[in-house]
Amino acid sequence: MSTARLSRDRKRQLGQFCTPPSTAEAIVQNLRILPTHRILEPSFGEGAFIFPILDVLAREESAVNLAEWCQDNLFGCEIDKRAFAAFTDKWLNTGRGPLPARLEHCDFFKWMPPGTERGAATNRRRYFSTPLETFDLVIGNPPFGGSIDPSIQDELDSIFGMRDARKIKKETYAFFIVKCVDLLKPGGTLVFICSDTILTIPTMTGLRAWLQDRCTVDISHVPGAFLETTQDMVLVTACKRQKESRRVTVFGSSLSLDEIDSTPNRSWKVDGKYARYFTGVHVGDKMIATSGMTVGKNELFLRRIIDGYIEEPFDFTFGEQRISVANAIARARLGKVSPARLRQVAEQEARGDSEKVVVATKRETPLRVRLPHPDYRHYNKATSRIGYSEAEWVIFWRDEGNYVYTFKKTGNWYLHGVGGMKYFGREGLTWSLIAPRLYARYLPTGYILDSGAPCAFLRPGVHEDELFFIIGWALTDLCTSILKNVLNHTRNIQSKDFERLPYPIWVPPDAKSESIRQVRSLIELAKAGRQLTFESPEIASLNEYYLWREVFAREPRQRAKAARQTLLFE
Repeated sequence: MSTARLSRDRKRQLGQFCTPPSTAEAIVQNLRILPTHRILEPSFGEGAFIFPILDVLAREESAVNLAEWCQDNLFGCEIDKRAFAAFTDKWLNTGRGPLPARLEHCDFFKWMPPGTERGAATNRRRYFSTPLETFDLVIGNPPFGGSIDPSIQDELDSIFGMRDARKIKKETYAFFIVKCVDLLKPGGTLVFICSDTILTIPTMTGLRAWLQDRCTVDISHVPGAFLETTQDMVLVTACKRQKESRRVTVFGSSLSLDEIDSTPNRSWKVDGKYARYFTGVHVGDKMIATSGMTVGKNELFLRRIIDGYIEEPFDFTFGEQRISVANAIARARLGKVSPARLRQVAEQEARGDSEKVVVATKRETPLRVRLPHPDYRHYNKATSRIGYSEAEWVIFWRDEGNYVYTFKKTGNWYLHGVGGMKYFGREGLTWSLIAPRLYARYLPTGYILDSGAPCAFLRPGVHEDELFFIIGWALTDLCTSILKNVLNHTRNIQSKDFERLPYPIWVPPDAKSESIRQVRSLIELAKAGRQLTFESPEIASLNEYYLWREVFAREPRQRAKAARQTLLFE
């Protein structure tokens, strides 16, 4: 969890997107709620779901003593003091009697149902009841993108972060779902409003796989609209299975579990239209994709190229800075430094040791530098250009990047790594991380890589023609359609999304050769000054080469197996 996330405004830090009362009422009205049910609302806010639930029970034909029912059967948590106070006022003002003791102001991740022995010996039982299966219904709108208490992040990750040997992303709504399903009785139901990122994004692959193995899952539209966010939301209804039936239904369509399992991300948006392309061979079998590095302060090291020149406003030198325990803690992840490291730093501080730091002195007049220059390297920042783009930026790279590396090393913990370092300078392809589709383009040799423009490079032994074949594939409408409808429907196109794309083994050899020739040709056109778009005939014509050929694609599994065997010997 980044330091930046922990310093956001309170609503964003808590991941709060309050449920409109009309939305909560519509959801509750579609549920079968019985007086015998034990119900949990793990982030109840001002009671958007709780009050409609009580209204439903009050209308039951059999007599229900709501006051007693609430004391015995209604459980809830709310972490926000202000929301809890507003809920309390509303409860008392509606004449419902004293506030039920089991509606608590607390962090759900630290909460255990009453009666649980606190201080259990093992972390795995620390935040659970015994037995785990307690509730008939868990309902609510869990926090999305919220901050988890730094003091328990690692412990929670050990409890919820791995299921069935798959990683569960350390995200508030993901961990809420896992804990709540654990707390459901067999046959119990989870009803959550969630970000629609649950449907496809790769980081939720483990959650989808685990959830569909534990529950029958139904994804539907959320009634009404949220005014506090533009993020698309879905309603997740998961019934904890009592038998071995498995089912996933999305917006009224029942998905084939075999087709879901054929996709590398266990996509909940795959269907027969797209499933045939997932033959088992992926672009990642030919290329390895990577993100670049985060500089930490772009204005210090990056320069825009203007007519073959740049203006350098700084004079760079190295200086010395005293090592201190305070600095080590300030830079560390979650402020945590191992005891061994603390002892080492304390000893260095006591001796008066120093570390090398970068000193950037502002020049009175910027220095005009003609490129190429040995102190600068081309830098691969994101652009919407496709096919090929002339370099627009350089990075100060004197002494093979020693100044940049030193600046990162003496910064916060998340700057210390250098993403994609071993691929710096290599020929490959690249695209914009944040984009509505793949803006793929050829990447010449010599570039330093930026985190905002992921790249892909041929694996050892793969023929160089494959680079151009895959660039052509990435520029097609079909490739983007598969990416955006099955692998990741958000605007964030990660390196792993690219590797998970199906490799087009259905393209016959003659069409493959023509596509490679066409891509090489359009790159040369772009180098000569032609600005290409997806409407350019050179780009649009690529769509024809990569169409599914039913005759050539017969027995795709057998051909995929042969293709994978070929890869082993390339």
